[in-house]
Amino acid sequence: MGVTAEVARFIVETSQVPDPVRERATNHLVDGVAVMLAGAAAESGRIVREHLREVGGNPQAVVVGSRVRAPLQLAAWANGIAAHALDYDDTQLATDPRSVYGLLTHPTAPVLPAALAAAEHVGASGQELLDAYVVGVEVACRTADAVDPRHYRDGFHSTGTLGTFGACAAAARLLHCDLDQTLRALGLAASMAAGLRENFGTMTKPFHAGRAAENGLLAVLLARRGWTAARDILEAKRGFYSAAAGGFDPSRIEGRLGNPFFFESPGISIKPYPSGSLSHPAQDVLLDLVREHDVRPEDVERIEVGVNSHVPNALIHTRPQTALEGKFSLQFQMAVGVVDRRAGLAQFTDERVRDPRVRALMERVHVHVDPEIEALGYNEMRMKVAIVLRDGRMLSGRADMARGHPRKPLSRQEVSEKFLECAALVMPQERARKLLDALWAVRRHTVADLVPLLEGDAA
Repeated sequence: MGVTAEVARFIVETSQVPDPVRERATNHLVDGVAVMLAGAAAESGRIVREHLREVGGNPQAVVVGSRVRAPLQLAAWANGIAAHALDYDDTQLATDPRSVYGLLTHPTAPVLPAALAAAEHVGASGQELLDAYVVGVEVACRTADAVDPRHYRDGFHSTGTLGTFGACAAAARLLHCDLDQTLRALGLAASMAAGLRENFGTMTKPFHAGRAAENGLLAVLLARRGWTAARDILEAKRGFYSAAAGGFDPSRIEGRLGNPFFFESPGISIKPYPSGSLSHPAQDVLLDLVREHDVRPEDVERIEVGVNSHVPNALIHTRPQTALEGKFSLQFQMAVGVVDRRAGLAQFTDERVRDPRVRALMERVHVHVDPEIEALGYNEMRMKVAIVLRDGRMLSGRADMARGHPRKPLSRQEVSEKFLECAALVMPQERARKLLDALWAVRRHTVADLVPLLEGDAA
């Protein structure tokens, strides 16, 4: 059996998701809705809603954080963009030592919006939504884990490419596709999977996640109507892996789907900061040092950040001009961490990026490849930070993982606090708390119960 068939059978035939997996997935579902709500308030959200009002169409599904409703695939598109707009969404880990931590997919951003639209369409229960989301995340993560690292290294954005398969899987499950329909949906989805990393730091990066959600769902809707496509699209000679990566490791899919679920091992990180995940260990160390030693901007001579050689290939903006660029700038993140002593939503704004005190300190941040860090490999993200003070002291630390990593997880309370921070951008606290309670208890609700609570006041 080829890997496409194995993926399709997993989607169609998985009958039970273990309760411990459901519990972990609920944390990520809550987090996924949180970042959709926050993303609805971004400038990209305004543009998306203007476009949806202009194109119109059957108002079938909720656009989270707003009063807008849209056709199924366009609602998935809008919510996928919102989920990734602030780079605050979860991050897949790797099982291949050649892979780079954080450079596979952000699985929830494409999968949950497709699942939510499909679930609203069919009147699914909360548990059916949750299980379809788990299946979709599993497909996105396993197919991404198998891709040759060349795929990402040479410019593809795997959230946009491999995330399409996860969105397709979740939608196929909720729309009760049979095996043949699912195979054809995967074949069609592969021909729409896209996204290029040169667009990092612009609105087009989250567009990739939105388009993955939309295309995965659209592929299922068309396959159910009889649309034809190749049934071996992943492994075929002219198929996805060959064309987009030059190869893949089938052993990372064969016998691995749900065995164990990716939520269990190696796990998926929940972000503590709304920025590129590769920066997060350094952000942790810097904030701990600044708070512990009461470091002020005027005290700092320079900041040295030791990384591996893959980091500069992802955190590409050394002198950012916008908040979106700042999310991919260690220089900005170290500087604003000293000035503000925080790295939350309030820090990643155009105003903070352009603040004279922040920009002055950015000039004293130096990022270099550290030989010790480089020798440890890339599938875990390790970083050193040294703050050299004007009085001659040096404060230093190292982190081998950031807060939110599966081995250093955020607590339920911390996930709830992040949710309320995000939701405050589009709804009053009382309504946000009601939604949060409902999401924690998603298995006891229907999607119809949740939809009115997902509406917000984004203009």
